Amino acid sequence: MGPKILFEAEFYRFMMEDGVFHLTYIDGPITLAIAKKIVLKRLELTNNESVPLLIDGVSLKSIDKEARNFLSSADGIKGVTAAALLSNSPFTKYMANFFLKISANNSKIPARVFNNQKEAVEWLQTFKK
Repeated sequence: MGPKILFEAEFYRFMMEDGVFHLTYIDGPITLAIAKKIVLKRLELTNNESVPLLIDGVSLKSIDKEARNFLSSADGIKGVTAAALLSNSPFTKYMANFFLKISANNSKIPARVFNNQKEAVEWLQTFKK
């Protein structure tokens, strides 16, 4: 059985599969206002419980600096036990490097970049509560 779609908006979709929460960016740009909506909706859908998060940014076109800063802040990662970012393009690789730099600098949550979804999900499963 595949992931169950929990919510879909213009620029993003949330799904859940085997205890791993999936955030798929559909397009862009992702602004600070949209980033805040994404976090609020994730917390609502997970009932404020902590979950491992798979971020699929393959289709993401752009994301504002303010949105990136927010998403990497304590408020932005609230309720995330670990995060994996799928990357297969120059833009998502740029975002992945930024993501890892923030994670490493702040050491708030374990984070890794993958180009294979199956491997990313297997790694995230080790962070399920």
